[in-house]
Amino acid sequence: MALDLKERLQQINERIAAACKRSGRERSSVQLIAVTKTHSADIIQSLIDLGVTNIGENRVQEIVEKFPHLHGNFTLHMIGHLQTNKVGPVLEYAKCIQSIDREKLVDRIEHLLQGDKSLDVLIEVNTSGEESKSGCTPDECRALCQRVSASNVLKLRGLMTIGPLNADERAIRNAFSLLRTLAEKNSDLISKPELSMGMSGDFEWAIEEGATMVRVGSSLVGGRN
Repeated sequence: MALDLKERLQQINERIAAACKRSGRERSSVQLIAVTKTHSADIIQSLIDLGVTNIGENRVQEIVEKFPHLHGNFTLHMIGHLQTNKVGPVLEYAKCIQSIDREKLVDRIEHLLQGDKSLDVLIEVNTSGEESKSGCTPDECRALCQRVSASNVLKLRGLMTIGPLNADERAIRNAFSLLRTLAEKNSDLISKPELSMGMSGDFEWAIEEGATMVRVGSSLVGGRN
């Protein structure tokens, strides 16, 4: 399995590099977030040992079960929908929450953060308009960015979106392009914004549309266990 992971990681990195080259960008401008939901702590540790420094998890329970057993140089990103009553455990482990989609969640995180702690966050925007997805609407993005920017403990680092499911390339690229446009409109609030967009099936298109973070799961670690 370790050999498979190494080969897959190399392939993903080569594809990221190629997409950056096509876009006239440096490879260093795109971070790989390895998405490890349903996979064991051993698999995650293997990724860390291979040099992966950003791990993405969707579920609070999995974070609590797996991350106390991990060691090494890595950052945990919470990328899944987060309920306000489950914020506490996430704050123990995550250094970035990419799924900030409502003011009530901001209020709860601020209430729980203690002392000199701070947290990087991304605003999740539903750029496809699909009802099944979480995320604020594009029209709500500005107000939520302003709310986070006013926080003493939250650091607004950028925006996140998920491309439309079962859509053609044009629709997916339009969703990514919209996120880039929203970041540009809020450039007064976000310095050098991160754009987290693109997953296993569309991360190369996302890079070509400006992604600075791509969240790759199945192409790297295989399907769900």
